[in-house]
Amino acid sequence: MHDSGDYVAHSNNFSSSKWLSTTDSYVEKIQKDLTGDNWTQIFQGLHRLRDSCVLADQIQLGAPLLPRQREALLPADPPIPPPSD
Repeated sequence: MHDSGDYVAHSNNFSSSKWLSTTDSYVEKIQKDLTGDNWTQIFQGLHRLRDSCVLADQIQLGAPLLPRQREALLPADPPIPPPSD
């Protein structure tokens, strides 16, 4: 439903009696298991998602696109591997 906006039937219905305990368990997992690096990756992913949504909107509107900075796949001067014996 998130991607298309169309309703998709799901076998798990919302439970009005268990939602609070379920939410508490998720919050507890977030507090205990996520480190600073995890949060950094989450926010970097959200930033990239926002950028891709902006780009999709620009394409749909026919706006002129600005050239994007691309990251190099390999270093400019890759290290030479050691000779195999």
